[in-house]
Amino acid sequence: MKLLVVDGNSIINRAFYGIRPLTTKDGMFTNAIYGFMTMLERMKADTDPDAVAIAFDLKAPTFRHQAYALYKANRHGMPEELAMQLQPLKDLLTDLGYVIVTCEGYEADDILGTLSKACSDRGDTCVIATGDRDSLQLVNDSVSVRLAKNMNGTMLYTPEIVEEEYGVPPKKLIEIKAIQGDSSDNIPGVAGIGPKGATELISKYGSIDYIYEHLDELDIKPGMRAKLEKSKDNAFMSRMLGEICLTAPVDTDIARYRVGEGDRDAAARLMARLELFSLIPKLGLDTAPAEKEAEQSQSRFETVSAVYADIADEKEYYAHISFEENKPSVAYISIIEKLYKLTDTEEIKKLLISGKPLYVDSSKPVFAYCDREGIEANIGFDTELAAYLLSPSSSSYEPERLCAEYEVPIAVGEEGLGAYHALPALVAVLREKIATYQQEKLLYEIEIPLSRVLARMENLGFAVDVEGIRAYGERLEKEIDRLQNEIYEQVGYPFNINSPKQLAKALFEDLNLPPQKKTKSGYSTNAEVLESLLGFHPVVGMILQYRTIAKLKSTYCDSLIEKVADDGRIHSSFNQTETRTGRISSTEPNLQNIPVRTELGRELRRFFKAREGWVLVDADYSQIELRVLAHMSGDKNMKQAFSDHIDIHTMTASQVFNVPIENVTPLMRSRAKAVNFGIVYGIGAFSLSKDIGVTVREAQRYINAYLSNFSSVDAYMKNVIEKAKRDGFVETLEGRRRYLPELTASNHNTRAFGERVARNAPIQGTAADIIKIAMVRVDERLKREGLSARLILQVHDELLVEAPMMEMMQVAMLLQEEMEGAVKLSVPLTAEAAMGETWYDAKG
Repeated sequence: MKLLVVDGNSIINRAFYGIRPLTTKDGMFTNAIYGFMTMLERMKADTDPDAVAIAFDLKAPTFRHQAYALYKANRHGMPEELAMQLQPLKDLLTDLGYVIVTCEGYEADDILGTLSKACSDRGDTCVIATGDRDSLQLVNDSVSVRLAKNMNGTMLYTPEIVEEEYGVPPKKLIEIKAIQGDSSDNIPGVAGIGPKGATELISKYGSIDYIYEHLDELDIKPGMRAKLEKSKDNAFMSRMLGEICLTAPVDTDIARYRVGEGDRDAAARLMARLELFSLIPKLGLDTAPAEKEAEQSQSRFETVSAVYADIADEKEYYAHISFEENKPSVAYISIIEKLYKLTDTEEIKKLLISGKPLYVDSSKPVFAYCDREGIEANIGFDTELAAYLLSPSSSSYEPERLCAEYEVPIAVGEEGLGAYHALPALVAVLREKIATYQQEKLLYEIEIPLSRVLARMENLGFAVDVEGIRAYGERLEKEIDRLQNEIYEQVGYPFNINSPKQLAKALFEDLNLPPQKKTKSGYSTNAEVLESLLGFHPVVGMILQYRTIAKLKSTYCDSLIEKVADDGRIHSSFNQTETRTGRISSTEPNLQNIPVRTELGRELRRFFKAREGWVLVDADYSQIELRVLAHMSGDKNMKQAFSDHIDIHTMTASQVFNVPIENVTPLMRSRAKAVNFGIVYGIGAFSLSKDIGVTVREAQRYINAYLSNFSSVDAYMKNVIEKAKRDGFVETLEGRRRYLPELTASNHNTRAFGERVARNAPIQGTAADIIKIAMVRVDERLKREGLSARLILQVHDELLVEAPMMEMMQVAMLLQEEMEGAVKLSVPLTAEAAMGETWYDAKG
């Protein structure tokens, strides 16, 4: 038999520190559990064991503590965010059928040793999975160690590999430790002799017994002999402390550790509570286990389209609707403990136009179909959008996952339909939570209406000049060729500029430029490194320009042409549930990412155009996040500047640099602008210094001067962090939450990240809410006033409307009014509208 013995404490530590913090929406850390289970599955795949034993330490003192009170006395306690994961992990392992082994008075290492010896004695094979090199002393012909180096791999140790690396057989590692000690466990060893000296002594003489029996006879330098003599007692005690016990009183019957059935439904429910949904299928579990006895009595009824007559009198419908080729292909309607199936498009259409509240798991496809058909559906609830508001960091909002997460039982029946049957219960749970968190306005007045707007925007698309893009791409190609040849000339030979390895050789070996950063694969050639080398050689600027233009060509020109539909328009997808801040994202293609910082990048906007006889009306908010900050912080100076229509960056420069407003230079304003926006994003002096090209000390002086002049901003930032620590989340003005378990982390960098997010999320999230409200209001007013113009694009703080020529002035005024009136702040919201035949012309 082959036994896999897992050092539970060691592996969970590796997992915890090897994976970024993961938490449930309630703030329960789960990264160690996720990492442990991932590593365990990989180890099982690598070793194919017949049985698995998982050993854990107990809190009680061991025989080593009794022998030496200072044993492990310098160890820090387990971080709270790791400690909270230990018992849930043990529960999960037990539910999955694993046997957990602990032993009073002994460590997990001793359990590993005892079980590995039992395997050796019986001629079985043992593989020890650990992150602790102490276990290497156990390696023999029957026992190997898989040492976890990181989350992605292990190093296999056999007797030959141990001897090759350490110069002694595995058992002799105990003798080396007796002399060198182990500071991590507070094992003293022989004072003054380190790993090199200890290894040389044991390689030559074999053991501390032999060394001390013949100390006066051996060829040992006087200084080392004196150290050995002085620490004799420590050496023998250190060997005792470092030697793994092979006789711990645990069950050594290997068959006892075969993985059993456990309670797989309980495991699935626990995984769901931990929100580790991606692991559930990997462990062969059902996403939302059915409560079989309770649910078998619930009937499930399928029929064809004639069933519509049976459900027509219902007051409301709970529906999942699937679409094929832009038409509804099947609808599952859950009513009165029955699941109905409609397969006729016209019958489904009747359902949509009935006017009755329709509770769905995803509203945008429904709105998109209705828009294409010129009909209206009364969407009363959307489980996807509700779940997003409740847990914005989740990766999926599928009904089956939500049933598992919110412990809504799924009925037994045809696979995949149980979650649709459970829609009424799921809606009830989510609706109650939305009310509890006071997020009704967010859901019913912003997100669901916005879903209709986004659906229409996707249907409309954005007209593009394909031939113009193609010609622009050819122009870029020529520029790429020119730069490539210039780079070859500067370096002295042709090479692959896109290969980091070849580029590093060209820069740091052949041109002798000073390398800045080394990675596992060699010297780094990333943008940050190249920018730091700009003053050393002209080729560096050429390479940066080459990369910029090559990206324009491949990422935008080539891919944009591929995305143009038969109608000559690009139909991007707008996503409501992708970002944690509440911002809308754009994909396939990402129209929000069209370059604007360089003139060459801005040229791309020339190829996005209005249809013949129409124009584009573009409006964007002026400094919306700073205006939100002024409102939320209540800072008098900031509010006064906005109320008096003074340029906030010029005013900031005047106060930070202590000069009259009329004496503010463009450089001062530019640096003040970086400080203004940097403060919103929680920027530190180091990052600011890099952004504006000053010393860290000077950057800190700017920040201090800013916070001194805008003292209420400083107080707001501190207060919002303290409140977030108490509540576990921050909120926008509209009640959108961002949960921040990072604020309770023991790791400084993790906490610092949480604090930056706490400062920024309410501001950025409120700005996102405002633009969403504006989009809904603009869309509704265009329709109410009978205009043909339609909203076609949103990019951060910018809205773009396509309008007939005769409507453009009315639309420009309407767009500005609705954007500026979206919410009432203590400072004015301002939006400026412009028009043009192309996006470039309209943007100005």
